[in-house]
Amino acid sequence: MMMGYGFGFGIFGLVINFLLILGVVYWVIKWVRGGGESHINDNTPERILNERFARGEITEEEYLRMKRILRD
Repeated sequence: MMMGYGFGFGIFGLVINFLLILGVVYWVIKWVRGGGESHINDNTPERILNERFARGEITEEEYLRMKRILRD
């Protein structure tokens, strides 16, 4: 008899179903919180340039010159 656990695999089926549900919940939470945070680690040249300017590592003239170079 199946006894209502999994797809007829007994306790093994119960464990597999439990792990599958946990995996789906984990990925849904990760997706809802920001798509796996892929946009945070987006190190495009313009983003790096903006961050360097914001931290004061480069002057406004250097920033504008580099930005023009990146757009060309």
